Amino acid sequence: MSIYTSLRSNLYLAKQSILHRLNPKRCNYFLAQKTENLSAEPLKKVNLQVPSQADTYTVVTICKKNDKLYKKKITTYYTEGNIIKRMIEDSDGNNIIREYENSGIGLKKCTFFERKITNKVQNKASSLFETNLIKLIKGYRSEKDGKIKMQLFTNEIDGNSVNSTVTELPFSGKNNKFVKRKILGLKMDFIDGIPVIRETFESANVKFPSNDKYLPYRFIIDDYIKLKSLTKHYINEKNLDKLNIKISVSDKISDNTAGYFSENLGAIVYNKNSNTNLVKLASHEVEHAYQYKQIGRIYKGNSKYCRDSRKLYGPIDGINESMEAHKYAVASEKYPNIDKSEDLSKNPEYVNNYLEVKAREAEDAAFDEYKSMGEDLNSQFFFGLE
Repeated sequence: MSIYTSLRSNLYLAKQSILHRLNPKRCNYFLAQKTENLSAEPLKKVNLQVPSQADTYTVVTICKKNDKLYKKKITTYYTEGNIIKRMIEDSDGNNIIREYENSGIGLKKCTFFERKITNKVQNKASSLFETNLIKLIKGYRSEKDGKIKMQLFTNEIDGNSVNSTVTELPFSGKNNKFVKRKILGLKMDFIDGIPVIRETFESANVKFPSNDKYLPYRFIIDDYIKLKSLTKHYINEKNLDKLNIKISVSDKISDNTAGYFSENLGAIVYNKNSNTNLVKLASHEVEHAYQYKQIGRIYKGNSKYCRDSRKLYGPIDGINESMEAHKYAVASEKYPNIDKSEDLSKNPEYVNNYLEVKAREAEDAAFDEYKSMGEDLNSQFFFGLE
C-alpha cells in the first residue's frame, strides 16, 4: 500500500465515522449486549491474556442487521479507568488485540500526555499475532491559554514494509480549529534488517532533511524493531556483517546491564526492560563485537567468533591497528567477573577496563552524530522525532 493510498484510506474511515454519528441508520452494526465494569481479578486466574495491572473490564457484543449469524465480541480491560488492552474477535474468525500505553491518568487534564496504541492481528494460518499498526500520540496543552498541539505518529506494517507518517495537528483558539497541518510520510522496506526508503510524502510547510543517514530509523516506533535495525546499521559500518551476529532481546538479564555481547555465542543480547537510549545501546554493543573481531585477527581468543574473524577477515596489517587490537586482548583477559546484583558504575575494574572505555567513546560519538543529523528534522516539529 502506498503512502497516498494509506492517507486516502484514513480520510475515508474518518468520513465514514462522521457519517455514522450523524445518521446511525447508515451503519449495518448494532449493539446487542454490553456489561457494566466488572472486576478483572477472577479472570486473571483462568485467562493468561488478562493484563496483570487490569482492575476492571467490560464486554460488548455487536451484531449485523443483515447477517443474523454474525457476532463481534469486544473485551476491554482498564486500570484506574484507563484502557490498557482491547480484544476483538468475531464469528468470521478474525482476532485482534489492541494494547494501550499512556504516560498518565486523565489525559484530558494533563499538560502533556503520550499514548501508544499497538494493533495486532492473528494470522489465520499460523495462529500467531502479528503487529500491523502502531500509533504514537503526543499532546501538549498550554497552561497559559489552553491551546493544544498534537502529534500523531503511525507505523502501518505489512510484512517487511512499513508506511510511516508523522502529522502535527496544531489547534488554535477556543474553537480548536486545525491550522497549518504538517505531514511527513515515507515507505520503508526492510532489507536484511536495514530500513530502505522507497517513497516519501511531505506537506508544503515541512521538508525532509537532505543529509541524514539516520532518517529511516527516526520513523520507526517499535523499540525492538528500531534497536535491531540500528544494531544492523552499526554492524555494517564496522564491517562485521560476515560474522552473522545474532541479535535478541531477553527479560532474563540482570537489571544492572542494558545488554551484552557474547563472543562465545557470537550474539548481542539486550535487556527487554532497559531504558537506555537505543543509539547508545546499539553502538556500544557493536563496538564490543568489533573489539573481539580484532582480537581474533591477531590470533588471540579461543571462541568460535574469534576463529571465524581470523578466517573471514585475515590478519591485521597496519601497526597502529594491530597495537590497538593487542590492547583489546589484554583488556579482555583482565575483564572482571560481574556480580549480577552490583552497581557497575561503582566497579572501577569494569568502568576503567579498556574495552568499556572504548565502547563508551563509540556510543558517545554515535549519539552526537545521531542528534546532530536530526536537528533539521526535529526543529520542524513541536515534539520532534527520537
